[in-house]
Amino acid sequence: MRPIRSKLFAVLALASLAGFTSPALAGPGHGPGGGPGHRLEQKLKTLGLDATQQEKVQAILDASKPQRDQIRGQIREAFDGMHTLLDQETPDQAAVLAQADKIGQLTTAAHKEMLKTLLAVRAELTPEQRAKLKAEMGKHGGGRWRHHRGGPDAGGTPPEPPPED
Repeated sequence: MRPIRSKLFAVLALASLAGFTSPALAGPGHGPGGGPGHRLEQKLKTLGLDATQQEKVQAILDASKPQRDQIRGQIREAFDGMHTLLDQETPDQAAVLAQADKIGQLTTAAHKEMLKTLLAVRAELTPEQRAKLKAEMGKHGGGRWRHHRGGPDAGGTPPEPPPED
């Protein structure tokens, strides 16, 4: 019985942790800044977009919002389902793990939608504006990837260049 309890505890811990850390789950009133779309909008305000750019970028943001909101709602429902499964006296391990898979798939879909939006917005920016956006995003969590990769801005050691032949 102990291995099952340990696995269930691990799944519950991961599910709870994902709820606190996943930007895909953040929405208005959930997490700092009101969600990833809101944070992107705030950073775009600092770029000095001209009227045409502002119009195009706002159209991209408006078009992507319903899909992101739909996925965010599905994620909330999936987490509610996980809590229901885990609240049972004797949770079904297969059902719990299947629900964890569902949550993972939905979270990945949410990240992809946000990335599609970001790429579409970036396509409307000048090289200087893209550089400024990159710097702004790096200030508040945008450097996580580099941190995991051990980049110099994360306090890690930069990777060695490949040897010349």
